[in-house]
Amino acid sequence: MTKVVTAMSMSHAPGVLGWPDAPAPPVRRRMAAAWQQLAARLEQKRPDVIIAFLDDHFENHFRNLMPSLAIGIAPSHSGPSDHLLEFLKFDKRETIPGSPKLAEELLRKLVWSGFDVARMGTVEYGNNLMVPLKLIRPQLDIPIIPIFINVFSPPLVSVSRAYAFGEAVRSAVEASHHDLRIAFLATGGLSHWPPVWIDSSPEDDAFLQRMKRFQSEGRMVLKDDPKLWVDLGKYEIEMAQKNQYPLNSSHPLINADWDREFLGALERGDLSYMRALSFEEVQCKAGHGGLEILTWVAVMGAMHAMPATIIDYEPVLEWICGMGFAAYDC
Repeated sequence: MTKVVTAMSMSHAPGVLGWPDAPAPPVRRRMAAAWQQLAARLEQKRPDVIIAFLDDHFENHFRNLMPSLAIGIAPSHSGPSDHLLEFLKFDKRETIPGSPKLAEELLRKLVWSGFDVARMGTVEYGNNLMVPLKLIRPQLDIPIIPIFINVFSPPLVSVSRAYAFGEAVRSAVEASHHDLRIAFLATGGLSHWPPVWIDSSPEDDAFLQRMKRFQSEGRMVLKDDPKLWVDLGKYEIEMAQKNQYPLNSSHPLINADWDREFLGALERGDLSYMRALSFEEVQCKAGHGGLEILTWVAVMGAMHAMPATIIDYEPVLEWICGMGFAAYDC
């Protein structure tokens, strides 16, 4: 019988690996303790498979083909993508085992239950998974089933739909005939305004126009612009130094009040709060990067709105991200 043994949610800012020493030492120590606690949880619970709710940072999906929901089905996946190695300070691409039989079963059950989930083959990960794994399971020895939720290219699924999707994944897991121990993982968020192109991006920002081309046309753009993601790291560092997004505006980079409000709802298991959240509210208060909370809400759904334990929260300006850590006891 398949059994869910734990669940956790955490932020995945690229600066965690790209420029790790930027935050003040006390902040780094508190976050290190949070990562250590999550790593210890995985070691104690010993899941056979991690089902990871992720967003894609244009490693696999682009605006010319952007599924709302997708699942990776392959014996193994890899990351980070070659163009992210320097950005995330990896020496080489790593191989992460998959769980194709269970993933195939989940895909079928999800489609039959009314969710139009796209099938993916071998997946390339970015900071969405490589940052968390480097910190909480650097052995890379637990098979991962990646489930993607589109958070960057509207229209997006609603917060309420993301919750229902998590519920459906849990139902599919529990109906499986495999004898496995399962952990759920959500990565992304919290509030942040990352330098990716969105409809409201200023037309006179040269870097965001480069990102627009990459997001729209795909990886072939990197032949003409091979340093795009290295430059993105430099852009984020400059944003943090000036505390502006983009560099010519006065938009806040983190909304700690909203982050704490959202985490409080998780801690209470407040489903009414989650279902009332709209795309417009999240984007306005938490930024277009804040829409990554859809993965957190999916895990909340998978855990049937069980109250979460909030391990830590740090508004880390140096990484232009509200860094949150939460876990669920089974």
